Amino acid sequence: MKKAVIINLSPRKTGTSMMLATRCQTILSSRDYLVEILHLYPNLKDMSALLVAVKEAQTIIMVGPCYIDTYPADTVYLLEELEKNRDVLHGQDLYGIIQGGMPYVHTHESGLKMLELFARDNGLSYKGGFVIGMGAMLNGQPLNKLINGKKVEHGFELFLENVAKQEKSSSTLYYDAQLKIPVWGCYLMAKMMNRKIDKQRREKGIGDQEKSPYDKPEIH
Repeated sequence: MKKAVIINLSPRKTGTSMMLATRCQTILSSRDYLVEILHLYPNLKDMSALLVAVKEAQTIIMVGPCYIDTYPADTVYLLEELEKNRDVLHGQDLYGIIQGGMPYVHTHESGLKMLELFARDNGLSYKGGFVIGMGAMLNGQPLNKLINGKKVEHGFELFLENVAKQEKSSSTLYYDAQLKIPVWGCYLMAKMMNRKIDKQRREKGIGDQEKSPYDKPEIH
């Protein structure tokens, strides 16, 4: 039986990234894989469980949100620890899944590129990934809740077929599934999102007069 480890790179143990990780586990388990899901953040102080799981696996899947153009910063720490402990790396297949708030998939692709470069430098076999736009809006709900849910569902299923067969997965799958939004549509979406953020801010008593935590007193 083949072994796969899915690493949830999100600080949240529930949410969209975990929903996708669980979806991967369900599909791979039905294809005679022994699948384990591990969370990055509870293991930051002690990576031993992650290192053991990676060493025992033939397939590694990293799934997480897009924070400012790539995975959360502690993903880099994970990759550094894997590089320091290269004895756990033995040419495994590496796949990535990244989801973010922006509808256009190219804005999140750099996360996959980071994994590709890591694989190249550490003897892993990078076999592609899948990008999902507007993932933050799902907040853990199924993919069919997206406006372009049917296309994303179809593309993601094909991606998981590639993973199960240990094949390369083409970026065409997620590009074909992305939501096509005209410029004026992005403008309206931005206005709606900003209004929602302002409403949430006011409900929490955070006003415009609040001092930014990034402001520092000038040193003379």
